[in-house]
Amino acid sequence: MVDLLTTLGGISWDLEVRGILVVAVGTVVLIGSVWLIIATNSGARLSTLVTLAGLMGFMVILGISWWLYGSGWKGADPSWRTIDINVGDLGSSALMEARDLPDPEDLLSAYEMVVDSGDEIANLEFNQLPTEVDYPDLSLEELSDLQADRQLRNETITHSELAAVSPNLIKDYGLNDLNGWRLLSTSEAGDAQAQAIADVLAHSDLGFGSSADFKVLDSFTYGGKPELKDNPNRWDRISLWISNTARITHPTRYAVVQIQRVVDQPSVPGLAPPRPVIDEEEPVVSAIMVRDLGTRRLRPALVTIGSFIIFLALCYWLHVRDKELMAKRQEFASSTE
Repeated sequence: MVDLLTTLGGISWDLEVRGILVVAVGTVVLIGSVWLIIATNSGARLSTLVTLAGLMGFMVILGISWWLYGSGWKGADPSWRTIDINVGDLGSSALMEARDLPDPEDLLSAYEMVVDSGDEIANLEFNQLPTEVDYPDLSLEELSDLQADRQLRNETITHSELAAVSPNLIKDYGLNDLNGWRLLSTSEAGDAQAQAIADVLAHSDLGFGSSADFKVLDSFTYGGKPELKDNPNRWDRISLWISNTARITHPTRYAVVQIQRVVDQPSVPGLAPPRPVIDEEEPVVSAIMVRDLGTRRLRPALVTIGSFIIFLALCYWLHVRDKELMAKRQEFASSTE
């Protein structure tokens, strides 16, 4: 008795065993009850065929819903896969398309774009300093330190950060078409930046111990499905939807996430960490990635197709059985006349 209680106690805490038991009990209760009801009227063989055919028909319907919505027993989700990590010179990258991406020093800095453009939204966000009116409780020294920190933030903004605030300004400077590459805002590059950071930290030979040792600069993308143009009309939207829907294969999409080491600054206990400052003498590290579309709908598709084939086979088997039964009934009826 003690051994039985110990075994049951272990099963109740083992999620894997408990999950197997739940599925097994559910199968026996639900499918088994249907089989038992049919078997009491039609026999075990016919009951098995009818029950399995009904189960496969249900699996076809369930698989179609999984297939359409990418839910249920799904495969791997889309993700970014790093294919090359380039240090300092994109011209020697293994990816030919990446060699066409301009070097960061060849581009006008984001702060210079803000100052030169006169864009109201960008200047309001990245070209204003706090005043005494905004912080009346601060001393002059504290206000001066706050203004210096804010000015440092303004001067070190990246193009991706600027694109998140003023995308029209980025288009005006042509960063949406750099030899086929398009600048990504920080909101658009979230997944790519996270994967790039993880892969860069995984390469110990780059010398980065943590994400605090570098700053993420800009992110770019190349290829992929066509997107809507500026100010699209209804026909542009309809034609793009039709062309993308009818496309059998997906065009390859690449992304480049650039990072650079920051100056080592000591942190003062009790104060906020200092704002990262890029070390201009260090090379720019570019993580070059390709979009892996994953296999989210592959498993639901296989479940649907496999269940449909089995369903057709069972239905054909039932059809053959009915024809044989009808032939035997006719033979018996003719013999008794």
